[in-house]
Amino acid sequence: MSATVSSTEKRIVSSCLLSPTAYNIPLFVRFAEGLNIPKMYNLLTRYVEQFDLFRTTYQIQSEIYKRTGDEAPTIEVRTFGQLDKERLISEQLITVRDRALVRILICRVLDEPADYLFINAHHVLLDGFSMNLFLQELTEAYLSGEAAESQLHPPVLEVDGPDSQQPASVISFGSYAPFKSRLLARQSNEVHYLNDRFMLEPGYVRKHSDFAVALTAFSLSLASLLHSGTVYLAYPYLGRDPRNYRALGNFVQLIPFAVQLEEELETGTDQLIAGIQARIFSGFAGRDHYGELIRTEPMSSMNIFRDIIFDYKSGSLIAKKLNETHGIELEEAAGYQDEKYGLHFSVYKTGEDWEISVISSEYRLEDLQALQSLFRSNLRSLYASAGSGLRVGDLVSLTSREEEPRGAEDSLQAQGGEIYSKIAEIVSALLGETDVQADVSFFDLGMDSLLLVKLKKRIREAFNINLKISDFFNFHTAGLLAGKIKDHLKEAN
Repeated sequence: MSATVSSTEKRIVSSCLLSPTAYNIPLFVRFAEGLNIPKMYNLLTRYVEQFDLFRTTYQIQSEIYKRTGDEAPTIEVRTFGQLDKERLISEQLITVRDRALVRILICRVLDEPADYLFINAHHVLLDGFSMNLFLQELTEAYLSGEAAESQLHPPVLEVDGPDSQQPASVISFGSYAPFKSRLLARQSNEVHYLNDRFMLEPGYVRKHSDFAVALTAFSLSLASLLHSGTVYLAYPYLGRDPRNYRALGNFVQLIPFAVQLEEELETGTDQLIAGIQARIFSGFAGRDHYGELIRTEPMSSMNIFRDIIFDYKSGSLIAKKLNETHGIELEEAAGYQDEKYGLHFSVYKTGEDWEISVISSEYRLEDLQALQSLFRSNLRSLYASAGSGLRVGDLVSLTSREEEPRGAEDSLQAQGGEIYSKIAEIVSALLGETDVQADVSFFDLGMDSLLLVKLKKRIREAFNINLKISDFFNFHTAGLLAGKIKDHLKEAN
């Protein structure tokens, strides 16, 4: 069976062509009492045969097609003396072109009483929330001895296009360019994984949702790190379509977020949090924020979705203790392959216990450590001072004003006219555009992931320089790319 793909799937597949293994969700479930291996094997077999999702693959040509076959993914059973999780993950990574987009291993471990179930699913099939729903139901069926009729449902088909009754996005990206330049100044194109855990002291006053407080703390931390009065990021929102709440394959929606702090420094932090919370909850309502933004704003602003993602989770949303009595617990793999964003800052809250996970494929380690420390400090301050009159300026210091972006002609002069002319010639040949201006995004002109691979090759041939695909997202105009190439050539000489 073959079908066209939704816009969400198309975005994921296109990104996978740029970074083949970046959309893996490898997870371990620890069974403290050991596993009844035949029982678990039979249950898993029943589930993967029941849901078409597990038998879905993608054919990528000039168009992208989704195919559902008859052959279920293989369920392996292995015995380990000691379980090396990082090595197992590296052996089981998936690319979107693979014949099976789910890997399942039942792991018997000889040197400890616990056994493990390892599942790695490609993000184009499942998000983390859907995976957790599946694991919860699987655990209940395993403990009860028999799989009841599944409460999980096939996803409701995504309908592209905005509701004509919905207002356009009110988020303005007019000052995005200087914010982006500050981010670029801190990029080093290295992959880093950081984890931190801490407790909030009991007795803190809660006047707002934990999500709103955490998002505010992160915004203030990012402003301090960049010395920027403007903060842009995106955060995932679950439940874009309430009908998909218990649907396997239910994708989150990235919602853009922006806050201007120059005029807020004398504002009380409680007032800032309340305003952010009101905007968050009024903006849900099933709206397609991503679709609205991509249709109403220049594509150049969409680099936000590679720059910074703030991902708040809680124990009530994604359960790690699948069954406390029998010691069945979800362990999110430290090697979670989520390098599709420049910086993915995840917060997981259970009671007063906070866990911070930072994954970055772009930014310097010292900056990530500083951001993590700032967040922890600001979060404590916001909870401890609820109602006490703490000002925004008490937590963030803007030491320099943002510079206005230079005009296209100034940019051309600074970045080298000859290099720009050659880039414009290459892009023009690829896209059939006669006029490739210095400050117009390649993606506005019609660039897609397949053409991007060709652009990368032709840039290498023209300048003897091997840029990464991510460079073309960050330097997405002829002017910006000319500056990037000029800097590389200077270093080489």
